[in-house]
Amino acid sequence: MTLWDLTLRASFRHAERHVDHLASPPLKVRQHDDFLFVEKLSGFNTHAPDLGKWGLFELLKTEWGENLFVVQRLDKGTSGAMIFARSKEAAATFGELFERHEVKKHYLFVTDRRTGLNNFTHRSRIEKSGNTFVSDPDSTEPNAKTVFKKKATLPFGELWEAFPESGKPHQIRLHAADQGLPILGDHEHGGSAFPRLCLHSQSVAFHWKGKDWTFEATSPGWARPLPSEHALILDAIQSRSALYDLSAPGTDCLRLVHQEVDFCRIDQYGSQWAVNWYAEKAPTGADLDFFETLSKEFGKQIFIRHMHDRGRDPLTQDFWKIGEVQDRWEALENEVRFELRTDSGLSAGLFLDQRVNRAWVRHRSLDLKVLNLFSYTGGFSVNAALGGAREICTVDVSPKFNEWGARNFELNGLDPKAPGVEFWNQDCLLFLKGAKKRNRKWDLILCDPPSFGRSKEGVFKIQKDLPMLIGLLLDGLNPKGQILFSCNYEGWDLQEMKRIISSARGLRRIELRDTPAQGLDFERPDQTPLMKSIIIAGQ
Repeated sequence: MTLWDLTLRASFRHAERHVDHLASPPLKVRQHDDFLFVEKLSGFNTHAPDLGKWGLFELLKTEWGENLFVVQRLDKGTSGAMIFARSKEAAATFGELFERHEVKKHYLFVTDRRTGLNNFTHRSRIEKSGNTFVSDPDSTEPNAKTVFKKKATLPFGELWEAFPESGKPHQIRLHAADQGLPILGDHEHGGSAFPRLCLHSQSVAFHWKGKDWTFEATSPGWARPLPSEHALILDAIQSRSALYDLSAPGTDCLRLVHQEVDFCRIDQYGSQWAVNWYAEKAPTGADLDFFETLSKEFGKQIFIRHMHDRGRDPLTQDFWKIGEVQDRWEALENEVRFELRTDSGLSAGLFLDQRVNRAWVRHRSLDLKVLNLFSYTGGFSVNAALGGAREICTVDVSPKFNEWGARNFELNGLDPKAPGVEFWNQDCLLFLKGAKKRNRKWDLILCDPPSFGRSKEGVFKIQKDLPMLIGLLLDGLNPKGQILFSCNYEGWDLQEMKRIISSARGLRRIELRDTPAQGLDFERPDQTPLMKSIIIAGQ
């Protein structure tokens, strides 16, 4: 079982659901009889930060089905090499090794400050003061020692190596700051603003049962001689490659760059990468050269769209192709096949932030009557059909998208004209009003409306029309049925959306349940997802 499978299963249990298996490539964990070596991702706490959240320890402990032991800790923003013991005895032995400073640790970090030094050793006394740790370099009783060596000069700073000979909290960060070299992204200790903490545990080495062991982590993208924006993109892609095999079939539709940078998003659809470029200025020649390098390094074809006004202007776009880009091709998501296109709008045809929700639908549709509204290319409908739904009604105002949805049915060996399968080219609100008149109801309704939409029936705005939409959805729901509702409207958080839904229920009794957490190619366990979704259960 993989880390992605694990988080999905945990999310389903939290929502009182179960999923049997979803294909996903393996987490990069190396195991020994006494310990595990794992490459920690930036943004993970070692332990769960809050009830209901996941830390790396809890994820691994559940995945491996054994009681692991933390023998070293890395800060949330720090990435890289980390060891977990697999028994109390092994943990005790590691404790002795660390106490005697017999575990050799090698770190990399970047600072945007300059110094004339090439190497130095720093000692200080590190203690906790209130809620933070402080360093006193003038103490006559130092308890922390770090050796520093300059490694390279990068376009956005200096790359340093750090070799801590003790293991105090925040030691490298505090010692670098003491020397006027605060780490990039370390706002706690005077570092310049950056999307992530540029501190990485590169390797750990120790002697164990008569043998020397060294575990080396993958070097982070920001350690390469690249401009900062390119380094961040590469670092984000590398973090996904630590969770997924980017070349493997099964789950080859993934988000590669999400919130790590604000000027682009990158999605993988099988053999091709889709880059949505949101910066005001179009990609430069250097940017295109960088993507050409990525294309060769990862063996993918890449197409780039300059999304004018952050995609709000669908009629204006610039387009670049790197490699032998196909305008139409196929890719797998959780072993479900979809057709993707570059020539049919600003999206390739599959919104990947719904990947886990589509899997949930597939495993909850047996013998149900399912309604899929604002269906786009029918991804929910295909999963409902594969899950054994008794009836599937797919509604979208666009005939082109419904034809595309029917094509996705065929790619998975499903008949889009089979009894019980309907495709409606109609405004969804108008369809719901007609269904109410006919007293037509469903067991499972899937609704992912746009924030703004225009049709012959008028203009839809989620911020004003949500109460009306919820009322119509509840009118079409069978007793004890469920609505999977989601939206990407940036003006609400999940709590505000829940409040509006609850106030719009009228006299109906409903229960709001959590949906499964998204995959780790999107938000980390303690981050708030951009997409908000909820299960509305009838009573």
